[in-house]
Amino acid sequence: MTTVYTGSVFGIRELTDEQRAATGKELAWLEADLIRRRNRLAYWSLRKTQAETIPGIREELRQSAFYFHARAEELVNSGERLRAYLVAELQDQPDHRPAYQYAH
Repeated sequence: MTTVYTGSVFGIRELTDEQRAATGKELAWLEADLIRRRNRLAYWSLRKTQAETIPGIREELRQSAFYFHARAEELVNSGERLRAYLVAELQDQPDHRPAYQYAH
C-alpha cells in the first residue's frame, strides 16, 4: 500500500498560541490594508481608462497612469498571496483550533 500525504502543500509550521495570536493580528491588519489597496487600484484603473480613451492627454500623464496602475495591481496581488498563505497557515494547524474567524 502507498501512503497518501494529506497535509498542506505549503511549508506550514506548527504555531504556538502567541504566534497564532500574532498571525491573526497580522491577517486582520492585512485585510484592512487590502481594502485600501483595492481602492487605490480602482482609482488607477479609472485613470488608466481615462488615459486610454480621452484624446489630448499629455504622454507623460498617460505613461504615469499605466505605471501606477501596474504598481497597484502588483500590490493587490502580493497582498492576496500573503493573505492566502496566512489563512492556510492558521487553518492547517494540527489541533484544528480556530485562530481566526473568516468573516467573508
